[in-house]
Amino acid sequence: MTVSFKLRALVCAWTWASLAPFSAHAQDEQKTPPPYSAPNNQIRFGNTALFRNLIPPATLEAQSAEEYAQVILDAERAKTLLPDTNPLVKRVRDIANHEIPFALKWNDRAKSWKWEINVIKSPEERMVCLPGGKIVVYSGLIEKLHLNDNEIGMMIGHEIAHALREHARERLGRQQAAQLSAGGMPQLFGFSNYPSQQSDIGDELLSMRYSPADETEADVIGSEIASRAGYDPRAAVTLWNKIDTATRRADVGFIWLHPYGPDRRQDLLKRMPDMMPLYAKAVGKTIDQLSNYAGMGRFKKSGR
Repeated sequence: MTVSFKLRALVCAWTWASLAPFSAHAQDEQKTPPPYSAPNNQIRFGNTALFRNLIPPATLEAQSAEEYAQVILDAERAKTLLPDTNPLVKRVRDIANHEIPFALKWNDRAKSWKWEINVIKSPEERMVCLPGGKIVVYSGLIEKLHLNDNEIGMMIGHEIAHALREHARERLGRQQAAQLSAGGMPQLFGFSNYPSQQSDIGDELLSMRYSPADETEADVIGSEIASRAGYDPRAAVTLWNKIDTATRRADVGFIWLHPYGPDRRQDLLKRMPDMMPLYAKAVGKTIDQLSNYAGMGRFKKSGR
């Protein structure tokens, strides 16, 4: 499709006018995100909205839906898509459906998403929630790591949070800005109809590597969602310890996609005093009435 020089110049001019005030501080903001706060149900680590605005959310959600449909079709053909009657499918869907109502406040668009959850029989240890609320779980994550329901709850909450906070849209938007600066026309603006490019975007959505700031935001929001739904937030620590141990040696393993280390573990522990009351309320108990959690012991109100 031919794009006029005038249109290209207009898009570039708008982009750089939008990004210029931010570019000088972007690197510092990424390294040191501001403290967690949620005015009007919004969280911002750096001025990421500028990059997100380069890609219409409906465009990315539509492409995500296409990629999800292809993944499910491929699994059906390979006879690896677990049926609705499978106990693991029922288990995962039950947990996700408990959490989704608590997720909607974080993104107005999520209220109209057509949420879907499917499980694929696979030795892969991963899970993804695509923009638009399409969740794919690979059975190896649960079966090989022996995840309990609380850990599954924290994992689903974390992945949902990535979709709610549009981390994929922001990271792809950064790529659009880079293409514009190099004189190219980004494929996501709708000016390209080449299937190979659409496939590239689909692959990126399924193998997106998030930044430490993305992970912190997903931890905070995901833990809150899961805790309000009745899943123990202490499971977030045992979950990521398991994932780290199981996948750290893989070149592009799940822990490579979702960076985890001592700082992130400490941040999970630091936020526990905020999450435990939500969980206690959800299960109808006081914090003192909560039992020990395997691998974590009893929660102390001091958070230490």
